[in-house]
Amino acid sequence: MMAAFRRLGLLACAFLAAPLSFATENTTPREMWHSAVEMQYAELSAASERLEASAARFCQGPDEALRQRLEDDWLSAYQAWQAVRFIQFGPVEQNSRGWQLQFWPDRKNLVGRKVNGWLKAPDAPDAEVIAGDSVAIQGFPALEYLLYDDAMDQQALGEPNACALMQAITTHLADTTSALHRDWQAFGEHYLDTSDYTETTLASAIQALELLEDKRLGEPMGLKGAPANGYLAEAWRSGQTVCLVESSLEGLRTGFLPGLTAQLREAGALPLAEAFRDQLDKTLAQASEQPSGLVSALDDEAAFRGLQSLYLDISQLRHLLGNEIAAELGLVRGFNSSDGD
Repeated sequence: MMAAFRRLGLLACAFLAAPLSFATENTTPREMWHSAVEMQYAELSAASERLEASAARFCQGPDEALRQRLEDDWLSAYQAWQAVRFIQFGPVEQNSRGWQLQFWPDRKNLVGRKVNGWLKAPDAPDAEVIAGDSVAIQGFPALEYLLYDDAMDQQALGEPNACALMQAITTHLADTTSALHRDWQAFGEHYLDTSDYTETTLASAIQALELLEDKRLGEPMGLKGAPANGYLAEAWRSGQTVCLVESSLEGLRTGFLPGLTAQLREAGALPLAEAFRDQLDKTLAQASEQPSGLVSALDDEAAFRGLQSLYLDISQLRHLLGNEIAAELGLVRGFNSSDGD
């Protein structure tokens, strides 16, 4: 029943999101942002459903091909979340949904402890039980532990307890992202009618770039005053840290840049939009040239230089948006970036 409800929501999105494809000069920046983000949430919901189905198939008859499909679907869904992660307000704030999808940073290995606790439990949880548990067990990092941690050998994931836990988590993810998509649709009228959301959207994108520079790259690379520590990075177990960074940058290009361009066009500052686009394209190209992992790059001089170049490109992108563009649009910054602690 729940899966059918989710599918109906995705079908509705195909029509509701259509105006973005036919955006004209009369389309406002907030209309463009709302439609673009709606499509990103729709893809996140669809990718999470594919992951849920992939987990069920694997658990019915574990084999190498199904495991590879499971890993691919996990990464695709995780990338879809990263693409829309720059939206840090609205429905994603309800019930700590962002934390439910991705508990990070995890300095005390709470994810590993929660996963292992459930693996040893006499009764496996279902999605309802997972929904009532800690955010450390609810999202993509917990699935990453099951798929990639050294404590989990190739056969362990096929064991009944591990499979039941994985299916409970993937179902919870599918339920959460489906609700997130529906709630963003329902949020539309309020978002479009409230002028303050222009500033909120800009500030949220700036904060996402701050997080990228300072926490997602700077701290693990040892560029923020402490020694390098790759285990502070996202997705270090799977070696997909830089891959997820690239997905976040791509999400800004598809979900944020069109509305920003319209906003700067209205302000008579189109060259700034072009400068941001060019820097974003340069940064994306730099990210695509790096290895997908970060931990191994810390001990490889050439790979580390590549990461430094990516870090500097993101820093320039952050400066452009957070200083030059923010000043042009009269954005008053009144917050510090969240460190997730």
